[in-house]
Amino acid sequence: MKIEEILKQPEGKTLEFKKGIPKNRQNLLKTVVAFANGAGGNIYVGVNDDRTVTGIEEEPFDLEEKLASIIYDSISPIPNVFFQSSVFEDKIIFIIRVLPGANKPYYLKKLGPEDGIFVRVGSTSRKADSQVTAELRRQARNISLDREIDPSFDCDIFDMRLLEKFIELRGLKTKPSLDYFVKIKAAQRYDHTCHPTIGGVLLFCSTLPDEYSYARFRVSRFKAENRADLVNSIIVDDGLLAMPEKIMDFVQLYMERKVEISALRRKEDYDIPLPAIREGILNAICHRDYSITGADNKLDIFSDRIEITSPGTLPLGITLQDLGEGISEVRNRFVVKIFREAGYVEQLGTGIMRIKEACKTNALPEPEFEETGNFFKVTIFRARLTLSPDLEDVYELIKQGTPLGSKEIAEKLNIHQNTALKRLRHLEEKGLICKQGSGPRVRYSV
Repeated sequence: MKIEEILKQPEGKTLEFKKGIPKNRQNLLKTVVAFANGAGGNIYVGVNDDRTVTGIEEEPFDLEEKLASIIYDSISPIPNVFFQSSVFEDKIIFIIRVLPGANKPYYLKKLGPEDGIFVRVGSTSRKADSQVTAELRRQARNISLDREIDPSFDCDIFDMRLLEKFIELRGLKTKPSLDYFVKIKAAQRYDHTCHPTIGGVLLFCSTLPDEYSYARFRVSRFKAENRADLVNSIIVDDGLLAMPEKIMDFVQLYMERKVEISALRRKEDYDIPLPAIREGILNAICHRDYSITGADNKLDIFSDRIEITSPGTLPLGITLQDLGEGISEVRNRFVVKIFREAGYVEQLGTGIMRIKEACKTNALPEPEFEETGNFFKVTIFRARLTLSPDLEDVYELIKQGTPLGSKEIAEKLNIHQNTALKRLRHLEEKGLICKQGSGPRVRYSV
């Protein structure tokens, strides 16, 4: 990417701008550590926060030698860093390129291997908490949390019906048994005992035990575009293997259908394609961070969109720019393996692509993917409304949430009441608003 294009980008998970190298280099070193612990990143020195290029005053070769020595002395293990310089508008920009590390976690020697670990959260470098630190150490050992044994449970916690369902989905004729749980590595035997893996508990319990209740999925329906008026809410706490279908049942119950009537037949369809929603649900179940125990997965249905939010940012090797490009970094390897073998998940790295394609096929706006704090959120929008300005004024007024009468609408918009009634009838005919009450008590709402 050219410098001109880089300067248009916001600071984020893999990009930072600095006016110069500060005398106190602690913050710079924290950024290097955070990039090495994540997906790598670039620090452009000689660029202000407002993207104006000031350049550097030092000789690039001297600066490179100085920084290489500081990084070598200050960070352990030694990260893979190289330096470049680029001329832009007759000014020199110094670039520090940090590759994603293979020996995580990296830390500042001055703060030690517990307090000196930093990771990238949005555009800031933050001290890693114990959960993130544990995940970095698992990455270094090439294992995932869901493959670890949970010795606090015995294998009788498994529901054989879910195993039977899994075997059926795979098209096998094997009989469900404890030995099969061990074979697929959902459990492990120790002498005369048997204990499940964390992934085994999550997937094959009929109901998630209290210790794993954070893995549940909350589905909520709100009346308008905000959370002010909750219509319905349900918590799905089945094992993960049974969860997608149960969630989709509630989604279809809570979603409105658009109705088209032709001379031959009546056609009902959802205004957001169900395959896009299903992919978002599967993405949340398979890729959430199960080391975070204080938050549920959520699916929120609003009047203008659906939001699917899962705890944990993208895996440390993935950026928002990678989404939809077929790039995949699996956080929960056992969960994803079981979902793939069950036929829920197709080729890795294609779920986001299918969400985008389903929205495009149904002429919906481009879905949004974002990291907000320590959460990842997918937003799928309903079809954009094509209303004339006078109808849009009335509709926007009603969308604010409180049911209104025609007289109130006329006064707020400074129009005659008959004009307001005419516009309200048009909105009713389009199926955008509903009328409640009778006579002078008639009120209109979305």
